[in-house]
Amino acid sequence: MKRLYRSRTDVMIAGVCSGLANYLSVDVTIIRLVFVLLLFTMTGGFWIYIALWIIVPIEPSAQSDSVDVRAELASETPKKVAAPKKLTEKPLPPVKSKNDDSGD
Repeated sequence: MKRLYRSRTDVMIAGVCSGLANYLSVDVTIIRLVFVLLLFTMTGGFWIYIALWIIVPIEPSAQSDSVDVRAELASETPKKVAAPKKLTEKPLPPVKSKNDDSGD
């Protein structure tokens, strides 16, 4: 059974025209021209397009289009990483405060 979907790939605005073209088995240019003619003849082409945009679902993604990502290890044994070296810092001299009476 054929179902009506908005296209994911052949999209100008929302994929409505290409979805209709695929459903009706006609060229997408013909459907787009029909919507432009309906728009300029004031027969509600704009509102029909908006309604189809809201009502018609987006076509489901195909399994062949999906990307299968799998993480694999390059080797069986994990690499050993050296521990970072500790920094040896000189101790800071003590800070004298204003309240310290030992210096005067």
